[in-house]
Parts: sequence; structure tokens; C-alpha cells
Amino acid sequence: MRFFLVLLIVGGTFSCKSDNTNLLPPITGRAGEVVLVIPDELYAGHVGDSLANVLTKEEIALPQTGMEGAEPIFDLVQIPPSAFSNIFKSHRNIIIAKINPELSQAVIKVDENYWASQQLLIRMEAPTKEAFIELIDNKEDFIVEAIREAEIDRQVYLNQKYSNSELHRSLLANHEIISYFPKGYEARVDSGNFVWIQHDPPEIIQSVLIWDYPYEDEDQVKYESLIIKHDQMLKPRVPGEIEGSYMAIEFLSPLYSKTFTHKGNFTREIKGLWEMENGFMGGPFVSWTMVDEKRNRLVTFFGFVYAPKYKKRNHIREVESLLRTIEFPD
Repeated sequence: MRFFLVLLIVGGTFSCKSDNTNLLPPITGRAGEVVLVIPDELYAGHVGDSLANVLTKEEIALPQTGMEGAEPIFDLVQIPPSAFSNIFKSHRNIIIAKINPELSQAVIKVDENYWASQQLLIRMEAPTKEAFIELIDNKEDFIVEAIREAEIDRQVYLNQKYSNSELHRSLLANHEIISYFPKGYEARVDSGNFVWIQHDPPEIIQSVLIWDYPYEDEDQVKYESLIIKHDQMLKPRVPGEIEGSYMAIEFLSPLYSKTFTHKGNFTREIKGLWEMENGFMGGPFVSWTMVDEKRNRLVTFFGFVYAPKYKKRNHIREVESLLRTIEFPD
């Protein structure tokens, strides 16, 4: 018997079930972590397998993707309902899953700022195990994107709250770009139409390269054209430590591309890996190329991470959150 899905989304971006989010405690838990509240016997079966497969599938465009040691899209912590105490109720991402025979159809409900500020709560119920698995299959992408967007939105909030005001003013005055890089990011190079912004926590590099050029036709924002342009811009501007080495796109690993509208501007995103030709460095990148129609230009924001001793997932998400803050003045 087929059970139809009912989807309920409550609130806007980090709205609150009460009128004042200041009354809520801050979220707890590590970035990328999800607490799954589900009975042990349900988690041990097909329902638990289906949920775990969705929440711990490989993150794309990382150095270990497709190999042993690949990073999961989220870190999963399962607890039974009997252990779901106040300690866990302030966690950043919570999924509560249960079978409710009294229901006539499967239901998924999403709440933001429920028990804690900036919290995402997803509640999933179905009348049978079969209906629950169907619910997971139907809404896999929705569940993953809801959690991933919440993770990045939290970082965007921090970027804006702790913005480097001097860098903000410089990019606006010299390049007509509105952005919010948090303190710690500094412009290492600013030469006309090329800017190199970098943050250097211990043994990690997080950078955003910005370049612009005239917009002439739609072919320029096609995937193939942008990949060529990326390499043309990177080779002379990002040298490696070894003489003759330079940054380039790594083509042996998959590249991922999609288009969307960001704050009114057509945008193409490309994700993949970069490497140092004739060198030994490499890591993940995410680039956004945006059409600035008012100024008749294309602007590329190329964010990358170098963290040889650490996992990369959360670091590249932090860089991606920087791109989310970018827009052009009216």
C-alpha cells in the first residue's frame, strides 16, 4: 500500500517557535554533526540503514572522495528516545524518527530555532517501516540540503557578525563588491582586476581569489569556457614554492557544476580539486562565476583550501560560506 507524503516547513531562515530567539540557548555540537533520535531496534533494521546511508554518503569534490577514508557528508550520532535528554536538545542538527501506526500517511516536519538558536529540527514519522523507507527515498535530497544549508547559513552569520570591516570597505570601494570576510582574512594581493584574500590558521590555508573581465556573451559562462578561463587565470598568478610550479585544476578527479541565481545574479558553481603543477600541493576548491549585468562584467570567486594534515569538509564549507555573502551594489 502506498502512503503519500505530507511536507510541512515551519518558519523561515532560523525563525523561532517563540517570538524571541534571544531566549533560546546557543546550539551545541560540532560542525557537520547530526543527532539521530531513533529506537535502537528501528535503527538496527532497514529504516536505520536507509537513514544512515543518506546522512553518511560521501561528500563530493574532496581529495579522498571515491576512495578509502572518504569524508561523509555528515557525522552521525544515533541515540534512542530514552536517552534524548536536555543535553541533546540544544544540538545544532536533530532528526527524530519514529513509526506511528495511527498515521494514515508519512509526514516530515522541519522547524528552525526550536530548542536552541540556529537549530535545525527534522521530525519524520510514518505508519509503517515500508512507508518510512519510501519517505526517505522521496526526500533524500531535501533532507541533505536542509542540513547542509543550515550548516553554511550558521557560518554566514558568523562571517557577517565578525566581518573584517577594512576589507569590506576596500572591496566595495575598489572593486564594487559587497562581501563579508571575517577577521583573520586579509588581502595578500590587490592588483587591478585580481584580488587574493587569505586566512592562515595553523597548518591550513583558506583563500578566495577574485578576478573579473568583460561580459560579452553567454558562451563565457558555459562550464567548458570557465574551466579554460580558470586555468588561464591561475597559472601566472598563483605560483608554488618550487620554481616552475603553479596552481591548476586537477582533471583526473570529477568536477561538479551547477547554475543558480544568487541575489539576482546568474551564477555558475564549479567544485573539484586543484593541484600544483610541478609541485606537491593540492586540495578542494569551489568557484562561483557571477554575471554582473549592471557593470557588464563576469566576476569569479575561486575559493580553495590547503590542509594536508586535516580533513577538508568543514574547511571548504567555511570558504563556500564566504561566497554566500557576496553581492554587487545597486
